[in-house]
Amino acid sequence: MIRGIYSAVSGMNLQMAVVDTASGNLNNANLPGYKKDWVEAKPFLELVQLSSRQRDALTDALTGLSMHKPLGITNQGAQIERVFTDFAPGDPRETGKKTDFALQGPGFFTLVNPANDDEVFYTRNGSFSLDQAGYLVNDNGFRVMGQNGPVQVTDVNSLMVDEYGNVMENDDTTGVLNIVTFDNLLELVGVGNNLYQAPEQEARVVENPGLRQGFLEAANVDAVKEITDIIAATRAYETGQRIIQAQDGFLDTAINKVGVLR
Repeated sequence: MIRGIYSAVSGMNLQMAVVDTASGNLNNANLPGYKKDWVEAKPFLELVQLSSRQRDALTDALTGLSMHKPLGITNQGAQIERVFTDFAPGDPRETGKKTDFALQGPGFFTLVNPANDDEVFYTRNGSFSLDQAGYLVNDNGFRVMGQNGPVQVTDVNSLMVDEYGNVMENDDTTGVLNIVTFDNLLELVGVGNNLYQAPEQEARVVENPGLRQGFLEAANVDAVKEITDIIAATRAYETGQRIIQAQDGFLDTAINKVGVLR
């Protein structure tokens, strides 16, 4: 009976994580370049189910043999294996703004905190603007990096960026956006505000990122699916509650009634 309670509780914890993750996806569904998270589950604890027949303990100790026969594998519910990010691209949406960019191929924009050059971030959110010094920045004021330093614009009306990330003003190339990718995207660390860091990976320049100026990449969130997942997880959580109540009733009977009869 105790095993049943453990299984129910572990399942309820998993469903809580599913609800939290899906809710986070819904909250960020309108954020350009946002990548949804997934919860991956695994068995909480796998045990070898043994037969009840056994020999004398002394005989087992002397012979090194046991009459416990494996019958199969049982587990004690489910737990979170990991929460990972789905980096599948979202659809491009036209804005017409000169400083908006969407990546249709692989890669991330590179950002640097001007207050600390050692703080490097990566994002798929190409919603940028110009600061007072003419630097291309994100909402946090982090500067968008070119391959030779921060991108600075003198005339936004003549700003043109091609699919390869070449930055041009008045038909003169002034730089190339530093659009990079990594060998293992699952090792990127989300730090909030749709930003990632790669503490243990080397960035590789993407030669053809498929950049589109005047567009933003929509979040890859299916709102209907997220709502469906929340409903399903909530119902599963409620089922776990009912299982615990039933197990508690069985346990009460075993302790207070069966025990008295004996």
